[in-house]
Amino acid sequence: MIATSGAMVLRFLIEMKGRIHNTGENAIEKGRLTWHLYTDMENQFVDSFDVFPPARVTEKLEKNMVAVMSLPELSPGESFNPTVILRLDTTTRDWLMETNERNYDSLRKFQQQYCNPDRYWETQDPLISRIAEHIKKAADKNESLSRLAFEIAKQQIKLRRHLTERKGAARALREEEGDCDECADIFVALARSVGVPARRVVGHLFKGSSKPEPHAWCEVFIQNRGWIPIDASLGSFGILNERYFSRIREGLVSERPSFSVKLNGNGSSRVAISEQIQMSIVDL
Repeated sequence: MIATSGAMVLRFLIEMKGRIHNTGENAIEKGRLTWHLYTDMENQFVDSFDVFPPARVTEKLEKNMVAVMSLPELSPGESFNPTVILRLDTTTRDWLMETNERNYDSLRKFQQQYCNPDRYWETQDPLISRIAEHIKKAADKNESLSRLAFEIAKQQIKLRRHLTERKGAARALREEEGDCDECADIFVALARSVGVPARRVVGHLFKGSSKPEPHAWCEVFIQNRGWIPIDASLGSFGILNERYFSRIREGLVSERPSFSVKLNGNGSSRVAISEQIQMSIVDL
């Protein structure tokens, strides 16, 4: 790790291991694997990546880089184990220290794309609508509206670690508990309810162990600043440090599986899929 202009820079070696196991009684002849590798983030710089076996890597919606590969034929009990090796640099960045006057006219376009309800962002739920009305009475500009939504998402629920079920914003607000998923969903739903474009980012947080912690946070569009990161569960507004690995951006839809398989005519219930992620720091 090194410090550049006062900011810490880390270089990560990230190993992704997938497993597709045929649990059925018949062979799987055709199928396709879709694997999200990383998303574009201004404090994250991808040096190189290798996919084994070789796959087609392409940029999908919302600047998500995805590997797509055909499955080999799998007899009952057989497994397919693809691997990705990713090398990237990350740094701490404060988006609020910068201005970008060129994006002023983008607000209306992003409001059309990123202010809609979705499965986990129930903007028309009565409770969310009531909270949104209170926010709109207390603020009138993008940033101040976003900060109020951020404070509510941060304070309204009691944090639990690693819940197995994603509740969505409305249920989390009523039950007053959740993990980073619920904090992110509450923020997105409230921001969208008051006309501020917002979306979710899924990735990992490196805490020193080779097994990084799955994590979710948000981005919000603010005039003259652009898209800035919001992490309500960790109390961070406008800043990401060098320990975030940004992997999947979700805004046009509220959920994108990181590792998914589609079987041609075989039925997905006949396979078991899993994924493991390991991260380590390497010398720059």
